Amino acid sequence: MAIVGLEKIVFGVDDMATATRFWTDFGLSPVAEEPGLAVFATAEKTTVEVRPHDDASLPKGLAAGNTAREIVWGVESPADLDAIAAELSKDRAVVPGEDGTIRSTDHLGYAIGFRVTGREPVVCEPTEYNVPGNPGRVNGRGKIYDRATPQQMSHVVLLSPDLDGQVAFYRDRLGFRVTDFYAGRGYFLRVPGSHEHHNLFLLKGGDNIGFHHLAFEVRDIHEVFGGGLHMAEKGWTTHLGPGRHPISSCYFWYFRNPCGGAAEYDSDSDYVTEDWQPREWESTPENFAEWAYAEGATRYSGIQTGKL
Repeated sequence: MAIVGLEKIVFGVDDMATATRFWTDFGLSPVAEEPGLAVFATAEKTTVEVRPHDDASLPKGLAAGNTAREIVWGVESPADLDAIAAELSKDRAVVPGEDGTIRSTDHLGYAIGFRVTGREPVVCEPTEYNVPGNPGRVNGRGKIYDRATPQQMSHVVLLSPDLDGQVAFYRDRLGFRVTDFYAGRGYFLRVPGSHEHHNLFLLKGGDNIGFHHLAFEVRDIHEVFGGGLHMAEKGWTTHLGPGRHPISSCYFWYFRNPCGGAAEYDSDSDYVTEDWQPREWESTPENFAEWAYAEGATRYSGIQTGKL
């Protein structure tokens, strides 16, 4: 089962115009817009799809209001689809779609799908930094971003009241691997075909169930700031950030998403291989964020003076 990563997230919303404005401001590229449908893409062509919440084609949401209604994972080949269908059909319905997606549900009832990936892998030039004794950027200025262009969809977070059962489903039935975890609180999982720290985070928040947030990777910390400042200027509300997670090492900035939950910019996440050793982390504020601004940041509007 060569699952390679997130392929598409489908939202059901009560305000298509606001959703369209949000994802456009966030930096995704509009690729389809018609009555009752809007589709937005990252640089690698993974997509966010938005439909009216009462669209009959949408799976039922597990939480009330605007929320993610389906999570579609990309696979390498039709043979992988066949293997997944054979595994899941042992104890649940698997429905093939005309669009090539096979659809089912996970342990907790979240609607999931699988399709042969249409992603176009991106290769970004590394950001050049100067450090003492080892300059990486010579006779050149550092990059400043006016806004962000998300390169890829990096991970999704689902509230999971039966955490052990949900982890077992993704690990044992679909081959996801545990990268790190808070015992009894949350598990960071990656798909078999990924080197990202996590593509799925399963979080226990009491008995709560539902979509929590969706993250997109940008090129560097400067683009996290560029994207976040642009979103703030457009009037969108920060959920948390900017900041940095010790787990995964990535920089982040979360915004409240009118489609439900939050949308996150992230960058510089850990790159892991088969040699990575999972670590148990204590669930503490300092392990969640090395540092963070609770209410965002703004562009500086003053000028430097001689006064101290």
